[in-house]
Amino acid sequence: MSAGPIARQRSYKSLCKRVRSTRVLVRAWHAIRRNAETSQQEATKNKAKLFGEDLPKNLRTLQTRLKAGYRFAPAYGATPPKGHGKTGKRPIVVAPLEDRIVQRAILDVLQEAVEITGVQRILRTPTSIGGIKGRGVDHAIAIFDERVKAGDRYVAGSDISGFFTKIPRERVLAFLEAEGVEADFLQLVRDGLSVELSNSDKLSDDDLKMFPTGADGVAQGCPLSALAGNIVLEAFDTTMNGRGITCIRYIDDFLVVGKSRHAVDAAMRAAGALLGELDMKIYDPVVSPNKAFVGTVDEGHAFLGYELRPGSYPPSLGARVKLQEQIAALIAGGQKAIIKAVSGRALTSQDRCYAQTLVRLDYTIRGWRNSFKSSNCPALFEQLDGEIDRRLHDFRSFYLDKIKNRTPAQKRLAARVALLAERVETT
Repeated sequence: MSAGPIARQRSYKSLCKRVRSTRVLVRAWHAIRRNAETSQQEATKNKAKLFGEDLPKNLRTLQTRLKAGYRFAPAYGATPPKGHGKTGKRPIVVAPLEDRIVQRAILDVLQEAVEITGVQRILRTPTSIGGIKGRGVDHAIAIFDERVKAGDRYVAGSDISGFFTKIPRERVLAFLEAEGVEADFLQLVRDGLSVELSNSDKLSDDDLKMFPTGADGVAQGCPLSALAGNIVLEAFDTTMNGRGITCIRYIDDFLVVGKSRHAVDAAMRAAGALLGELDMKIYDPVVSPNKAFVGTVDEGHAFLGYELRPGSYPPSLGARVKLQEQIAALIAGGQKAIIKAVSGRALTSQDRCYAQTLVRLDYTIRGWRNSFKSSNCPALFEQLDGEIDRRLHDFRSFYLDKIKNRTPAQKRLAARVALLAERVETT
């Protein structure tokens, strides 16, 4: 007979104490800081920078708040367009920096607590890729490639509609309670998963409905959300792998691969039924070809940013278009800042002129290429490099034209290289 929750609980070193330990909070801070550094929002970067400037004091404040009973602040709800040919808006929950650090600390404690055997079992699920330390998109591609080499010829896949907004939070908490997790830590998890918006009165009724402010749902982007989803879909991952089928899931995207079209179609019907029990849905590839696919393994279906073309696995067209859009936006911002500098207007911390734009472009390109470690398509990358070279050439020509006949100070400002003088002639 297994020990019940109370019996198990006695063997735990307080999970709440682990969350507020300096080691855990420092590591959580660094994870959140890295995410902030890649954010497109300057405000997010600045908040992280300010927090880090007095890190010891700020972490001690967090520890005090955790010891007293941490209270999460309302988050800001944003509704940007989905972009890249997709219709509709995305519900983005922007939580305060301190809350994200605590949420990340809770996640780290849950994943490291070897005595929570249920969580450890879920983390070991070989075909669940997203939100698990040490795994990423390239692990999904590797599993798919192994199945192709083993003789699988057919594949189908889909996004899971309504995934984050349909995750039953109480089921996640019941799972942890059954594992013997202490009550005060359960409350911390419950509060960390709950969503309250600071600007709910500013959102339209339709926009507000997109956010998981009710009994179910978690915030997309919350450090705890992926684990919550993995807990809820444990049975899905287990049931879907078998009968000659492999199901690879990355959070709310999954594919099934097998030797026959009949087996793959049957697996997708089973997936639809299993997810339907959670009020989640899969897409029809005929009706929503940008959300689902079905066919042979070498047709180049887009999955997790890749084209499924065994042997080469190039970045998908959507991923390539996104890179070009990012580069174009960075250069446009740089051009705007250069014009501002040479016209004598004051530059702000958000203005990136010539030098800063080049640095940002380098960072973006390196990060994008690193996202496609499984790609083996040098000709495609050479083609993309050629397109980038043309953009860089045009940007340099623009810069040189704008600084022509300008003063040395204006040229310095246009490059955004600091001036020592407090006052600079700009006319």
